[in-house]
This record gives sequence, structure tokens and C-alpha cells, in this order.
Amino acid sequence: MRGSGGGHLTSPTCCGCVFVTYQSLSRSDRSSPLLITDSMPRPPAAAPQRRVLRRTVTGAILFSLTAGSFAAVSLPAAAAETPEGSSSIAAAAEPVRIEAESYTGTNNGTEINGRVIDTGVETSGAASGGSRVKNTFDGAEISYDNVDFGSSALSTLTVRYVVNEGRSGLNSSIDVYLDEKTDENKVATVALPSTGNDWEAYGETTVDLLREVSGQHTVIVVMHADPKTGEADGYPNYVGNLDYLEFGLAPLPDTYLTSESSWSYSDNGTDPSGDGSLAWTTADFADWKQAAGPFGSKRGEADLGSGFVANTLLQYLLEGSTNTVPTYHFRTDVDLEADDLARLESLEATVTYDDAVRVYVNGEMVAGFADGRVDEAENQNLTYAGESAGNPVTSTFQIPAEALVAGENQIAVSLYQDRETSSDIYFDWQSLAPVEDQPDRQAEITDIVLGVGSTEADRNIAWYSDIDVPQTAQIAKAADVQDGVFPEAAVTVETTDGGQTTSGEYFRDADFSGLEPNTEYAYRVGSDETGWSTVSNFRTQDFEGDFEFLFFGDPQVGASGNLASDEAGWVDTVNVATQTYPDAELLFSAGDQVNTASSESEYTSFLAPTQIREIPLVATNGNHDVGSKAYLQHFNIPNEDLESGAAGSSSASGGDYWFIYKDVLFININSNSRDYASHNAFMEKVVAEQGDKAKWKVLAFHHSIYSAAVHATDSDIIDRRNSMPEKISELGIDMVLMGHDHHYTRSYLINDGQIADPEEQAASESVVAGPGDVLYVTANSASGSKYYNVNTGTDLWWSSVRNQEKVRNYSAIEVTDDTLTVRTLRSQANGTASPVNSVVDEVVLSRADEAADELDIEAAASTRSIAGKQYVSVKVTNNAEVAVDIVVETEFGSKTFTNVQPGASANASINSRATAIEAGEATVTATADVDGEQQTVTKTAPYSAAG
Repeated sequence: MRGSGGGHLTSPTCCGCVFVTYQSLSRSDRSSPLLITDSMPRPPAAAPQRRVLRRTVTGAILFSLTAGSFAAVSLPAAAAETPEGSSSIAAAAEPVRIEAESYTGTNNGTEINGRVIDTGVETSGAASGGSRVKNTFDGAEISYDNVDFGSSALSTLTVRYVVNEGRSGLNSSIDVYLDEKTDENKVATVALPSTGNDWEAYGETTVDLLREVSGQHTVIVVMHADPKTGEADGYPNYVGNLDYLEFGLAPLPDTYLTSESSWSYSDNGTDPSGDGSLAWTTADFADWKQAAGPFGSKRGEADLGSGFVANTLLQYLLEGSTNTVPTYHFRTDVDLEADDLARLESLEATVTYDDAVRVYVNGEMVAGFADGRVDEAENQNLTYAGESAGNPVTSTFQIPAEALVAGENQIAVSLYQDRETSSDIYFDWQSLAPVEDQPDRQAEITDIVLGVGSTEADRNIAWYSDIDVPQTAQIAKAADVQDGVFPEAAVTVETTDGGQTTSGEYFRDADFSGLEPNTEYAYRVGSDETGWSTVSNFRTQDFEGDFEFLFFGDPQVGASGNLASDEAGWVDTVNVATQTYPDAELLFSAGDQVNTASSESEYTSFLAPTQIREIPLVATNGNHDVGSKAYLQHFNIPNEDLESGAAGSSSASGGDYWFIYKDVLFININSNSRDYASHNAFMEKVVAEQGDKAKWKVLAFHHSIYSAAVHATDSDIIDRRNSMPEKISELGIDMVLMGHDHHYTRSYLINDGQIADPEEQAASESVVAGPGDVLYVTANSASGSKYYNVNTGTDLWWSSVRNQEKVRNYSAIEVTDDTLTVRTLRSQANGTASPVNSVVDEVVLSRADEAADELDIEAAASTRSIAGKQYVSVKVTNNAEVAVDIVVETEFGSKTFTNVQPGASANASINSRATAIEAGEATVTATADVDGEQQTVTKTAPYSAAG
């Protein structure tokens, strides 16, 4: 189980704060090695020599040329030696910048059009080198000797300049020549549009060179401007001021592949290698078909529905068989210039597929999705794989530059049907976009989730980063963080886990421990080198005593087909719930956070509420979450056991977990797995080791076994209903929280799969549980993305309350020593009669032994008038099984009654001695001896104003 190792780090300057710092833990099943492979083992950590080499070269990217000393300081690509054992990729060509004021020659003193050229240099605080070229009249020239452009061709020119519209001529421009001022040697003409009327307002313009530039040359710049007509004789008519000229690289293409790209393909259900090997990924096949994507078929038709239409129809069935073609094979080539390859960090690929896919580059596998079954096949070139997930799924992944070569790169794809009767197949390679190597770029940090920790004194966090760089979490008391600046006393916590995500990003986990009660903390994640996230705050509360948490059913954003609408509904529900219960200490999701397990756009919508970064989230693995590693990568789960309720494939998420929060032991199991033996062993172990530390035990899983909508009669639900309740009762679970059926249902108390008390009334406001009695609660949709109607015609014998108004719900669950109260409310109005926060259902759960210990008395108060004076009358009825002593107190006096027998009443009439009194309440205290122990209960009885 995760989270069991590590030690405390005490900061003497943090007012006694203590945090746990953990060493890195390997979780290869949680991350995807070399890009997005679901089933490959993680490759050995390749030394980042290419990045180090690139960083060394980058130190000399842009250089200045100073008058009188004109040696080029840029490092040509050919001059950098490749370290032993590193990639053979050459260092990238780099742009060459010439600071304009660094000229070595001018034509000063020359008279042109009656004006003597007098170009010079002046300071400018906004200039890149602190100075710039001035007095740039029409015909002025400046030149730069021995400019070394390196061995790689440069093809663009960027000029930074100022053209003051009020003081310059018309049509300012420059011509740029190499070595001689001839038409053959001209490499650029650059127009310099006006930048306004301020000599410090710089502009920048970029043009393509007339021919590519490399090697060593003299650069000659000739300036031009037309005179303004009608101006007084001698008006300056400047060209403008020049800051720098930068010769750069041609932009890389937007993408090397599109949906319309041509592929060679085989769809006849044969092994192209003939021996199960990967020889086909690098060999040419003259007899393969050639066509453009997207490719697909739905029972022999090109339209798959939901907007997925194949441009090229694939063969659907094997020849002479009713079985589908198990595996399809595709090949194409991508050519990369050596200079372009040297600039790349990776290629970002976006692929849409149904049902599973593997991608190879130059014979090496670089990505795989839903492909866990492939490794189990006798012939990986001809097998069924994947999971039937409805519509085709889109995934994004990175192909690192190290996997590519200069020249022709062979890309091969295996596309798998998941079974012999699968209805459709689809393949669309949408893009292959270059990602330029930027060693000093800042990380983009997203998807921050504040998760629940092992106890109320812990918090777990997870986040995504777009680049693979070392990152940490930093935490301090919020009062010590000013304007986002963390104090020296801030504690830095190392990550506990991390790796590449199924979307081509990088996830990170870190744990905060040793938190203080009733304290507000600020935290951020990232690093000084590559940037920090924005600062978020969270607040701890009391570490013991009563508390409340919020329970949400199936957000499943994206399920409606309108992601923006689903996100808005989800955000609104969370806002309503947290504004109504501002002290709620947990956000608890019943599962199906998203509609498509691998969809990062849906995860973005699910994580949209700011409260997810401020209040600990408890995530449950739903059937719409399980089919990707994204669930495990987005949520940093405490005390996780990945062998219990294990994932069904190498591309899926699985595992059971537990945590203790105050007096509640929470157990959360992956009900996608019906390995009941592993679930039971896990729960037994947790209850045996942790059960005595808590007063209540709450179990959560996604697939409701006591719901009242369409899933109630699914065969897999019936199997769970027949298999799970006995163990749940045996372990003394008090309440079970579930989702899946998008319909609110509250059960009767259930014991061993039967109604515990046949006399229990439907919709009772309170229920008293004996040993083994369990309350099951199924939540309705919190986002409004999907609702299910009641399962009519079925004996839903277990349902005490069922409700489906097709408006969003949430539940507030209040925990005390003696009771669990579940209050389910509308976060969306259902007409004027049922406004926002009106109650759908409320029930108070207590235990029989605790209910027996509490003395049962009833108290009622009223007023009456006697002789012009107002009296407060209080009637107290003893419903307990023992005699009680009763004290009645009001603001006007009190009365005591002793030995009031079971079933008897005590009546008190207390004179206010006033003609009028305000509304108030009487306090009644009952005391009795129960089994040798004194028990006391206090109740209040309100009365109205009188007189």
C-alpha cells in the first residue's frame, strides 16, 4: 500500500509545523513509459545528454557584434561534439542576432540628395543592448564584417526598430546584402511601418529571406525613406532607429500528418510479417492498398454515427467468416530535414481509434492504448484487443526526438477490434505537430487536485506538467505568504510518484503531513527553474468532534454531448453545496467523474471548480473512469492497494483504498472489479487494523446494488447484489455510498441482503440500526449530464425512498458521535415549489445500543393566560423504560419532578408575572439510573409570544 514509508521533516522556523517528506516510489502501472504505452515496461532512464548538449549550445544562441571587435561568438552546430553514448542528433541551428549599433563600417560623410550622412549610436533604455542606431537618413549604410551564420541554413530576418511617424519620412525600409551591394547578393527588403509618435515605441517585423544564409559574410544594410512633401526645407525625414537584426530559422510545419494523409494499409486479416514479428513495421509491401484517412467501418458501412465517418471503408469481416477482422495494419513515412530534427524535442501525435491501437516509429513501439491484451496473444500481429468503449476515443502522445532520424521515418500502426462481434472499427491520425526544444521554457502546470490524506492531519496533492522536469510542492501557513511570496520557513515536499500520463503530459504526486488543526495553509507546486503554479489555499478544522462532508453523484461531464453545459451544472452544484455548507470538510464523488476515461478535456471540466484545490476530494473509480490510467494519474489516493480490486488490463485503473477522517473509517473499493475475494480480504484487513480507531465505518463504491433505476436489474448488478451485502453486514459497515444509476435511492436498513426490520416505515426520518444493519444511499446526478427513470415493473423491495425529478442533487452528510444524518438537497430548482436547496430526503441513522442508552422523553410547551398574567405550561412525557427525574427551566423560574414513571407525564405551569411575554423556549433535563450508570438527556420546547 502506498503512503506507508517516509519520515517527518521538522522545520524549526515553521512554528512547529511538521511535514512528511517521502522518497520517490516507482509506480510503473500508474504512468505510461516512453510516451503513452500501456503495456511496455519502463525503459531505462536515458541520460538527458541531448538536452544538456542543447542547453550548452543555447548559451550562445544570440550574440552581439561590437564595433572594433567582431569575432563571432556563436557556436556552429558542427563544432559541438556528441558525448559518448548520447544521441547522434546534431545540435540545432540557432538564430544569429546582430545588435544594430555594433556596425564596423558606415558611409558617413557621403552626401546623398543634398544631405550629409551622419549615422550614429545613442542610448535607449528599451533597446535590447541598451543602445541603437540613430540619424538613419535615406541612403545611409551600415555594415558588419565577418558575421558567422554557422553551417545550417537560416531563412528569416527579424528587425526590431522605431519609426516615429511625426519625425520620419514615408515608406521607411531597409535592404540587406551579403558581401556586395548587387541584386544577386540582396537577401532581404524589409518594410518598417510606423510604430507611433514615440521614439521608445518599438516594433518588430519578420520576413523570409530571398535565399538561405550560412557561412561567414559581411552584412550590408542600406536604409530608405521617401521625403514628406510640403515639409519645410531641412526637415529630418529619418528612416527610423534600428535596434537589432536577427537571422533565424524557417518555422517548422504546423503538422507532418493530418486526417487526409495517405497510408499504405492491410485490412484482410493476415499477419503481414508471417511470423508474428515486427518486421512489417519497417518493411515495404507493394501489394498493400493506398488511401487517405480516416479509415473505418460499422458493419460494412462508412458512417459510424456521432459524427465519425470513414473516408476509406475498411473490410469488416474475415473472408468466409462471420467474425470481424481482428487486426488492421497501416504504414506511412514522414521525412525530416536534419536541421528540423535538431530543433525538435518531440512530435505530438493525436490519434482517434476504436477499439485499441499500437504505434511504432522506425520499428520501435512508442505508444499503445487499450492494448493490454496484446501482450497475452500468441501472435501480436493478429489478435483481438481493447475494450468496447462506445464511440472512438482520441488520445494524444509524444514521440521523442530520440526515436526519429534525419530523412525518412517509418510510422506503423496496429489497429485492433476488441472481439469477434464488435460492430465498428476506426482509425484517424489527426495530427503530428512539432514541439520545439526549449530548454529554458517554463512548465505549464494544470490539473491540480487537493486530495484527502490518510488522516485529517494529511493532504495529498496531484498535478500535471507539460514538460518532464523535477518539481516539488511547497507549503506554508497562509498568513506568512504575502503577495504570492513564500517565506523562508516554507516547507518543500518532494514528489512521491510521477511519470508520463496517457495524454502525453507528466503527473506528479506529493503528500503534506503533520498539519495543525484550525490553520489556513497556502501551497504551490513546480520549481524555481521552470516556474510555479498559482498559489492555492486550504484550511484544516478541528481534528476531532462533529463534522460534515458533501456527497456528489456521477458528475460524468461530457455524457450529455454538451461538455460546456455539463461543466456549468457541475460547477454550480459544487458552488451551491459549499456556499450552503461552508464548513464542509470533504468533497466525496460517487465515481464517473468523466464520461470518457481518457478524455483530458472532460477532466478539465470536472476539475473546473476551484473548491477541488481547496477542499480535499475523495474520488471513486467508476465504470466511465476505469478504462484509462488517467484516473490514477489525476488522483493521489491514500493507502492504495492495487492488488485488491485490481485493474482489468494494463491500460485500466484499479485498486482499493482507505483513510480515517476524525471518527470515520472510510473504505473505497473499485467495484469495476468483481473479484470479491480480493475486496473482502482487503476490507477484512482494514477493519481489523483500523476499525477500533473509528466510531463509524462508511464504505463507498460506484455500482449501486440497491438503486431504483435502469441499472437495478443489470446482470452484473444482480451479481454484486447477490455477492456483497453479507460481507458488508459482517464487517459492521454502517453506511454505503454509491452512484451509477443517476437516480436518488435510499434503502431500508439491510442486513445480509434482507430488510432488517419488516416493520420499518418507508421514508422514515430516522432509522435505528442493530448489528449488521446497513443504510445504502445512491446519489443522483450532480451535474445534470444524465438521468435515468425509475425501473418500473420491478420489485424494488429495498428502496425506502426513490426520487427522480431530473434536477441536480447533492447530499450533506453530518457526522456526530451518535448519528449519521444524510440530507439530500436540490442544487437546481424544480419549479417554484422546490427551489434550490429544498430537501429531497433526510434521514438520521443511529445505532440500537446508543439509542437505548438515550433516555426517551417528549417535551411540549405552550402559553395560557390566568387573571391577566401569562403562564408557560410545559408537559414532559417519559417514554423511557425506567423512572426519571425531570427539571423544567424557563426564564421565569423552574420546577422539579422526581421518579416520573415510564409512560407518565409531568406538567409544569410557571407564572411569568407579566401581562405579555415574547416567544421563547423551555429547557427540560431528564436524569435516570440505567444499569447502574446515570444517564442524562436535555431537550428544548419552544413556545410562542402571548399577551
